[in-house]
Amino acid sequence: MNINTLGEVPRSSWYTPRHFYDPMSEAELRRGPNRDNAPDTSAVWQVVGGKTEGKSSGFQIMDEDGERYLLKLDKKDHVELSSGAEVVVTHFLYALGYHVPQNYPVRFHRDRLEPKPGATYVSASGEERRITQRVISRFLRDRYRYKDGTYRALASLFLDGTPLGPFQYAGTRPDDPNDIFPHEMRRELRGLRLFSAWLNHDDARGANSLNMLVEEDGRKYVRHYLLDFGSSLGGGPGGPKRLWYGHEYILEPDRVFLSSITLGFAGRPWRKYDAPDIPAVGTFNAKYFNPKEWRPQYYNPAFRNMTADDAFWAAKQIANFTRSEIRTIVETGDYSHQATVDFLTRVLVERRDKIARAYLKHGGGIGRFAVEQRDLTFENFLDHPAFEKRTYTRTHVTWHRFDNQQGRRTGMLDSTSTMSRRVSIPETTDPYIVAVLHRPKVGPGTTEVFLRRAEEGREVVGIRRTAEGLPETTPQWTVIPEDLRSPSRPATASP
Repeated sequence: MNINTLGEVPRSSWYTPRHFYDPMSEAELRRGPNRDNAPDTSAVWQVVGGKTEGKSSGFQIMDEDGERYLLKLDKKDHVELSSGAEVVVTHFLYALGYHVPQNYPVRFHRDRLEPKPGATYVSASGEERRITQRVISRFLRDRYRYKDGTYRALASLFLDGTPLGPFQYAGTRPDDPNDIFPHEMRRELRGLRLFSAWLNHDDARGANSLNMLVEEDGRKYVRHYLLDFGSSLGGGPGGPKRLWYGHEYILEPDRVFLSSITLGFAGRPWRKYDAPDIPAVGTFNAKYFNPKEWRPQYYNPAFRNMTADDAFWAAKQIANFTRSEIRTIVETGDYSHQATVDFLTRVLVERRDKIARAYLKHGGGIGRFAVEQRDLTFENFLDHPAFEKRTYTRTHVTWHRFDNQQGRRTGMLDSTSTMSRRVSIPETTDPYIVAVLHRPKVGPGTTEVFLRRAEEGREVVGIRRTAEGLPETTPQWTVIPEDLRSPSRPATASP
């Protein structure tokens, strides 16, 4: 519901269009959301509290500049598994447009940690206890120690602003006047299902989000963050993922019953997966990955609402990452062994290609429309390593007049086909015209591109994709729910 007439999600407190729309250099991809605010490992860090939320364990620390961080540590036998995944996925989601924290992989010596006087933590039994040197040492005793005596952790910088709690994947926040679209109808949350599938972020739920009241240029508003990606890729704070993660919900009665009468193997080929002997990888693979059947651990109303249009929006952004760019982001995990980087890069590329084959054909697999002089130009998204390039070539184009008031085609202007990525725009004085593009070898789907007369030539003002032939219905750009309509707010908006 929150898209514009081009099918895109505008910049907002939820989302900022980035890499696909404004290509980031490899240096920018490597930097991600970070702004050189990692805690200084040569200075003393005051332990000011325990980490009481989430699945990972650790401390709250404050550096010499007064910056506060969550310090999350991996399990002893799985060093770099969760912390590396959190850094890598943070960088990917930032490049994909989401608001995320600054997350830094750090290595530090034991003598960097000193308890702040009066600092406390909550024990497993729920008691509040003082943080002492002994408490810190006891905690680190079960953590991996490198040969140089350092420990590995993820340092997550506290977000600016006032925390207002997590957001939900359905409904709206009643005290936020900007929050007018039900969350399950937001494309950036529905499309997040595909991003989560690619990165195996199966713990995507409201608990792993945070609303922050921030102030910019004298204005206060709520910014919406995604958090806690330590359970992504192949592991989590407790070690490698269980094999069913990403394949089933935590509670699926039908599958539980089928499993109980078939010794657990019916419809579960992924149970045959043999994880590589690479501790920081865990159980992450492409062989048993099916993007259409991937599931998070918990039911997510926005994910369940994902349409072909939502999936295409996400898939084109995933496919846009090159192998080199994927590797650059994987390297931000600061892994000790090259085999970890090589394996994660290969699996992410293979999962990327499966997503491209599953969703990019929608409407013919074309996009990035623009007007250059008297031509309409476009990009063939199927000209991608995931596809056989020779298969998807000829594009059939019919031009029609378009009545923008009635929302319908009123007469054909021209018909042609092209092997290139441009087609001539017919000469006409009509205020609006529409190009219908069809690629028979791809499938029955079509893409309509709406052009408006401008001071000089034409401009693209609307795009509509369909999976099954040319629709006769009026384009519905934004449908406003009944309870949000008012006399001054029309039910639909034209291009």
